[in-house]
Amino acid sequence: MADYLRAHRAFFVTSVMVLGASLTGIYWCPDITPDIANGNAANITGGIAHGNTTDIATNLFPDVTRNITFDITSDVSNESEGCVAKGSASASPALPEGENCSRDIGNGDLLPMDQLVHRGEFWVLFFLLMTQFCAFMVQLDLQETVCFQMLGDKPHKYGLQRLWGTVSYGATAVIGGALVDWYSQDLPQKDYLPVHIMVVVFLTLDVVVVARLRFSVPEKKISTAEVNQVFKRPTVILTLITTVVLGMCSGMVWTFHFLLVEDTAALWDPEFEYLKLLQGLLLGVQCLLSEVPCFFLTGKIISKLGYSNSLFVSLLGFAVRFCLYSFVTNPWWYLPVEMLHGASFSLSLGCATMYANSVTPPGAEATMQAIFGSSLHCANGLGGLVGGWLFHVMSGWTAFLAMGVGVGGYAFLYLAADLCVTRLFPEGPGNTSAAEDSVPHETPKEEVYLLEAGEASQAKILPATNTREGQQDL
Repeated sequence: MADYLRAHRAFFVTSVMVLGASLTGIYWCPDITPDIANGNAANITGGIAHGNTTDIATNLFPDVTRNITFDITSDVSNESEGCVAKGSASASPALPEGENCSRDIGNGDLLPMDQLVHRGEFWVLFFLLMTQFCAFMVQLDLQETVCFQMLGDKPHKYGLQRLWGTVSYGATAVIGGALVDWYSQDLPQKDYLPVHIMVVVFLTLDVVVVARLRFSVPEKKISTAEVNQVFKRPTVILTLITTVVLGMCSGMVWTFHFLLVEDTAALWDPEFEYLKLLQGLLLGVQCLLSEVPCFFLTGKIISKLGYSNSLFVSLLGFAVRFCLYSFVTNPWWYLPVEMLHGASFSLSLGCATMYANSVTPPGAEATMQAIFGSSLHCANGLGGLVGGWLFHVMSGWTAFLAMGVGVGGYAFLYLAADLCVTRLFPEGPGNTSAAEDSVPHETPKEEVYLLEAGEASQAKILPATNTREGQQDL
């Protein structure tokens, strides 16, 4: 729609506003108070919207709460007695009998699904979450589109822009967490009001910034025929499939990595006291020590290796990372392993977005970013499904090992398939030689900046064009 109506700014601003409204609405979503027979439960989904605590567990399961702690990211983690959940994601078959306890105690018993779907509060929360995810994906694709439109003939500098998202992610996580702890000092449970205020402030600033951004919008409307022609190229299809695989790998990490860390810590030291510190440090290593440098170098890496080889490196990065996860016994060793996050996730994100920009026909900028962005980010859910099945049929360590071996095998299959495709279709429509197709070239400067009244602040960026008519207009 943004490409067809040439209304990128309007859709961008709208998506940011809807994202802010839905995120803020989640905080004010009504609590769900299930009617439990013993009458001891109260305000269960205060934990969903405002944070959950062991008080809920104490009311519901007074006999087992000394062994479990409720947490909105991992539901239930067993830390105090060193027991690993019976049938849990990473339950070790070597554990002595009697040391297993249920990780999923209370997950289904808090409110059965057949009752939950009949509660209006559930559907309010469901609608807000769905709206949030939809708005997030729209603004994500449009921010990539606008970024490349503003970069013009320097798309290789994408990583230098994207790294600031990583910096802000890490910084606001630390600041927001500290504010929530401070604000909730004398409260019975965590109150996330400070971070919701941050959401309103920052996204309001986003609306102002997006409304004032200066970027060119192609005059040509999107052509379905040209988009279809792009996806008739075997190299594009192969890259798209590989992007889905990389998205699955990211989903596996985001969904199950912390669960594996918890189980490893419980098995290594039943009284491990630094679990949350370790998890925070893992995010810090991912963001600041791995993602930022890799995004800084993404353009140079892709220019040097090409898209195909860069994707191969990303696949190998995930494969090695998963295999190392499976062999860790001391939880602190997860920290150096996270240095592979940049070579796996960051490089794959840079490849997907820059490749989409390189094969985009005029007028389809947002559409191509949406296709490749959806392939990468929406495949996270597929990774969660595959990972969940693996965790169900085997231990967590074995699941990551199996995933690592599978991704490593696909990496070499992809490399072989890419070599075959470039040899068999060297003269295909829209295809170039392997070297040319894989390296992001710099195009001649096409954008002209006209200064009105001699003031740079009034500079106007005209749409890029190579046509004779366009040059005459300039």
